[in-house]
Amino acid sequence: MKDYRGFLIRNERKRLNISLEALSHGICSPSYLSKIENNILIANDSIYDLLLEKLGMQLLDKVEEEKLRSMLDLFFKYYMSSNQQLLKIMKALLEYKDKVSSSTLFIQYQLFLLYASEMNLQVTVSVKEVEKYYPYMDNQQREYFHLFRLSSGNIVLSENDDWIYVRTLKAKANLYMYQKHIFKAYDLYKTCLSCAVELGNKNLISEILCSLGWVCLNVDIEQAEKYYLSAVSYDSGYQQLAFYNLGATMLQNKKYRKKGKRYLQKGVKHCKDEFMKIKYKEALFIYTVLYEDKKDAKSIIKDLSDCEHIDVLSMMLKEHYQLNVDYQNGLMKLKDTSVLFKFLYCKNCEFLRKYKDICSLNEWI
Repeated sequence: MKDYRGFLIRNERKRLNISLEALSHGICSPSYLSKIENNILIANDSIYDLLLEKLGMQLLDKVEEEKLRSMLDLFFKYYMSSNQQLLKIMKALLEYKDKVSSSTLFIQYQLFLLYASEMNLQVTVSVKEVEKYYPYMDNQQREYFHLFRLSSGNIVLSENDDWIYVRTLKAKANLYMYQKHIFKAYDLYKTCLSCAVELGNKNLISEILCSLGWVCLNVDIEQAEKYYLSAVSYDSGYQQLAFYNLGATMLQNKKYRKKGKRYLQKGVKHCKDEFMKIKYKEALFIYTVLYEDKKDAKSIIKDLSDCEHIDVLSMMLKEHYQLNVDYQNGLMKLKDTSVLFKFLYCKNCEFLRKYKDICSLNEWI
């Protein structure tokens, strides 16, 4: 992972038309600064602070930095669990918009803005803008970035009034989804789709069809399948999103699990994104352990050596893994991170007859 501060310093220095010699004077040599800017080396924090200060970039004090870190952690925790406190945290975080440019939490904050853009029309950051920081993201941040693309991938911004109108509706529909007002969200997405069809933009139509598929995943899987396949017919670029979401959801249902496996197999075969390949293989591994032969699962897990959750998944190859306390604790930590780990957690609670825990997780009680 690279240090984004070098990237930030170079951009600001060039914007202010300051030479390497002038900025580095009294702090380090020009050649050392050049290496910092090009990420050939990572300097001490004190050097970054001096350079940023000389550029006139505001630094957060340690107390504010820790406060911001805690709020960002809470935002993503609430987002993944659809907690309604999300909106309160989002409002507080937006107060930091002009204060984080030189913070160590800058990239995490850009990811927050990306997620917030789906719920607040005043936030206009796009996937393309945040993607330029990808080389500087750690593994967790990259996962947040990919998860955003997986579930949404916000509409390309445009000054066209019709596009702005559709985006306004879609932001409101997304907000309904996070508040768990599924039917209100569905109705608004349908309105968005009608507008997109009138505009005649295939990419926009596909985007909203995927949103409709997402809404229907846990309500009507057959309708979700129709929406996702329609999205792919308009734009094949949505295939890896559609096939993964359908496969990962269908494998949880006895009636559809074999069809789900076929979607996963077809999806991974044509998937070019390394992150998505791992997600596909995780799902296929879980399917194989639960419903087929564990011997076959052993060959799949060899391809998951780079998977962040390899420790938890590998425990599933052991006898009586459901009773393993480490496995149970692992699922407890991961249950809010993806539908598959939520599924495994519920399945393990069912095995242990912890039905109350299943009800609590699904907010049935």
